[in-house]
Amino acid sequence: MEGFTQANLFELSRGAIHVTYSTTSILGGPIFSYRDDRISRSFRGDEIRIQDTEVGQLITVTLESIPDLKTDTFSLLLPIVTVLPQSAGAHIRVPGITATAPTTIAGPPPGPQRLYSVVNLQGTAQFIVS
Repeated sequence: MEGFTQANLFELSRGAIHVTYSTTSILGGPIFSYRDDRISRSFRGDEIRIQDTEVGQLITVTLESIPDLKTDTFSLLLPIVTVLPQSAGAHIRVPGITATAPTTIAGPPPGPQRLYSVVNLQGTAQFIVS
């Protein structure tokens, strides 16, 4: 497809959750910001974990880590999105997954080691020149 390129800026939301993810920045690496009605955090570089999977890229950040209680992570599952440069981009819908892992000083508690909450985010995927 002549003229098309991969989107590098994703702006997504649903309810109180707002996520912005840029694969590149003027600092050279990716930037991820997450906001909901309880927490607002920005991440860059090694704080953002990216895995290529068969269903898309899994982008994960640690929202909160409270010793002897829990660790909360947020993951975004993104497909490759092709767009025309200098356009308004493409409308996308993707899952966002909050995973809570209970932690105790005595080791893993009985029961599931991850509790999941899934939200279907929607917004835009665009290509911007950084």
